Amino acid sequence: MGALAAAIQKFKPVANTRRIGPIGLECSLSEMHMVQMATDSDGSVYVCARTSVPYGAPREELLASPKRMRELVQRALNADRFKGRLVVSMLPTTATRIHSLNYQVREGQSEADAILTLLDERIDGELADYVIDYIPVRTATRTDDRLAIVAVAEKKEVISYLETLRKCGLVAGSLEIGPAAIRRLVSAIGRDATHENVLAINFGRQSSYLSVISGSRLIYDQQVKFGEHELLEIIASTLDMSADEVHELVNKSSFDPRGAAVQRRATGLDIDTSGTLMEIVKPVFVRMAEEINRALIFTTSQTRGQAVSRIYLLGSIARWQGMDQLLNSVVKLPVETIPNPLQTFCRKGAADKAINEPAKPELALATGLALRGMLDNGRD
Repeated sequence: MGALAAAIQKFKPVANTRRIGPIGLECSLSEMHMVQMATDSDGSVYVCARTSVPYGAPREELLASPKRMRELVQRALNADRFKGRLVVSMLPTTATRIHSLNYQVREGQSEADAILTLLDERIDGELADYVIDYIPVRTATRTDDRLAIVAVAEKKEVISYLETLRKCGLVAGSLEIGPAAIRRLVSAIGRDATHENVLAINFGRQSSYLSVISGSRLIYDQQVKFGEHELLEIIASTLDMSADEVHELVNKSSFDPRGAAVQRRATGLDIDTSGTLMEIVKPVFVRMAEEINRALIFTTSQTRGQAVSRIYLLGSIARWQGMDQLLNSVVKLPVETIPNPLQTFCRKGAADKAINEPAKPELALATGLALRGMLDNGRD
């Protein structure tokens, strides 16, 4: 190349790399969450559209009614500047079972065959009646034993959900599982700390899920029979209150144990109210700490002694004021509500507006789904 040609090439405008990603869609227990990401000309990823639309009816009723679901989807799409109809979604958690399988691969056997052989002993019916996906877990220990996180869903449930999306005018690019979306989001948040081990706790209504992400790898996922419903029932029973009264009380209260001044300022309630609520729920979190410790021990054994450095909370209980501080007082590790996706992925020049956005832990899964295909360095 001549000097003139080289100079022209050097100052040639860089091709525009802006692109719009798929819509991450999660049908949670009470709301439909949608998030869409885009890349700027410099390749940075930002949230270009998002919304949360309440159902106004039980989720099962909506999923069984194509007309009502189509109206809900259209309302969600109209709520912000969503582009296109391509979605990355996930089945409702009630339709998916997650297994952690230890297995060995015999000579001449594929990894998939080894997993299916073990799975055949654990599920009812024929394997052909299920849709099965798995995430191999790479460990730092040298052993013939391998580990995989396996998702199992009845084929009829998958077909029904995909058909619902189609009737809503959406194009299903892929279906994922919650742990995969959480792994992608946590990995993206920690892109400057690629070797950090993070425990993400996703609180659901009936059950919660513990996932450990090491850098960009998911190395642990466990369902725990503990959720928001149990806490609300314990509070209602102890205080002899109705479910509606407990909801109102919890929404006004803080569970931050750091002191009376903090709680009065945060809630406006008498300090005895918050103190009483903390005394009621803390024993439950002490039991939860036992499950957390199992995850911590497992992580250390699989990462050559590298411990979990922080815990992220997402899901329903993550929205309870001060819950991160309460759990921190029990497990003695840094605990925080997962960073607001709207702040983490804000466009240049929009940082000031994003800072004023309230926490959005309910958008975590939809954000992780929306990040599919938008990241580099293997974090997809």
